[in-house]
This record gives sequence, C-alpha cells and structure tokens, in this order.
Amino acid sequence: MNVTSEPANFYTTLQRRLHWLVIVLLVLQYAMQGLMAEAMAAIDRQETLTFVSFLVTTWHTWSGISIAAIMLWRWQLRRNVVPVGAGKLPPWRSKVVRLHHISLYVVVVVMATSGALHYYLGFEMAGTWHFFTKWLLLGLIGVHIAGALTHISNVDRVFQRMMGSDSLR
Repeated sequence: MNVTSEPANFYTTLQRRLHWLVIVLLVLQYAMQGLMAEAMAAIDRQETLTFVSFLVTTWHTWSGISIAAIMLWRWQLRRNVVPVGAGKLPPWRSKVVRLHHISLYVVVVVMATSGALHYYLGFEMAGTWHFFTKWLLLGLIGVHIAGALTHISNVDRVFQRMMGSDSLR
C-alpha cells in the first residue's frame, strides 16, 4: 500500500515505518548499554579500544544520531500529515497526550545531542544530561506503551492509527 492510498484517519506508511524503526533502534541502544559503559570506561582510562568496543561506540553514536534525525523527520511529517482524530478525547486529555508526544521528541533529540557532545567533544555536563535523559526517555516510553495499550480493546481506533488499516482485519 502506498502513502497516498492510506485512509485519512491513519498515519502514512512512511510515518508508521519510521515509528517502528525508531523503536527497534532504541531497543538496541538500551540493550547495548553495558557494552557502551565498558567502552566509555576504557576511554576514560585512556586505553586503546578493542575492535568490538570500537564497533559498539561507533554503532551507538551513529545510531543515536540517526534516531534523532528520524525523530526530526517524523516531527516534520507529523506537522504536514496529521491523521484525522480517530478517537474523541476530552480537551484536557488531548493536551496531556500532545505534551507527552512533544516530550518524547524533545528528549530523544536532547539525548542524542548530549551523547554526541559528550563523546566527540568531551563535554562532561553533556554526559550527565545524556545519563539523565536515558532514564527520562525510558519513563516516557513506559507511559507511551501504557497509553497505547489502553486503546487496544477500545473501539476508538486510536491504536490502529499507528498499526495501519490492515490491523482492522
């Protein structure tokens, strides 16, 4: 199914694919935390990185930068292609959901930027921000998943907006 044939109350195929790509990359980022911490400890001790540590740090930094770029792209797509609201939320809840989504975008970009500033330029404060935003992002993701799960059995079709029209079968 191409982008233009998607019903108006669904995200486009591109938007959904980017959403799930970010999820996969974030899962891998969190899964590699231990290896990245070991590599950074070796760097702090001014040791030469092993080949595996070099691959881990390279993948981690460029994956983080890619995630931030994809999130900025998604933000732009979201501004241009907004699906018609599938569910009717009270105004206060709509504002909370909007603030939550904006927070996800901002925290991911701050996390990637702070990680790059710490790794490439050695800014210690950026490393602190990176560490803090790692946990903040994990909390926001947890809230996001919990919110999405509340819509699975609802007839409001909010969950299906990100799953695509095929999920209605």
